[in-house]
Amino acid sequence: MGKNRSNTESPAGRVLTAEDGKQYFVCGKTHIEISEHFATNGKKLDALLTDVMLHTAEGKISA
Repeated sequence: MGKNRSNTESPAGRVLTAEDGKQYFVCGKTHIEISEHFATNGKKLDALLTDVMLHTAEGKISA
């Protein structure tokens, strides 16, 4: 993982940034690499939020 450039503490663990820029959530002996899961050619965040709002509104109308 290399040396830490920065770290952020939280009550349940901490976030470490390695020299290569990768970030890891560390809790005890567990290290989880933090990565994005959005496709490069996928929907933009505003479109995803619009879909969520429309889906939620449809559920309230039909209920």
